[in-house]
Amino acid sequence: MRERIIAILEHKKLTAKRLEELSGIDREKWYALRKGGRRVNEDDIKVIVDIAPEYALWLVSGQIAPESGQTSPDYDEANRTLTGQNAG
Repeated sequence: MRERIIAILEHKKLTAKRLEELSGIDREKWYALRKGGRRVNEDDIKVIVDIAPEYALWLVSGQIAPESGQTSPDYDEANRTLTGQNAG
């Protein structure tokens, strides 16, 4: 799950400082999570789901359901790339 949280944070370009502002969780804890210094906890999951509800299913299960608006950062990036190519 840690890897999926990191993927979401990178996709959303969220820094530890910004996460601290959004969540009230100390930025040092976000740094530690990214570096593998601590495990994901319930509070982390809640914050990420609040920030990126479109990734909730993928975060907890690794599955996507685009027809229900539940995707992943990779899925969204692939669609963005395809849309960009079709627009030109």
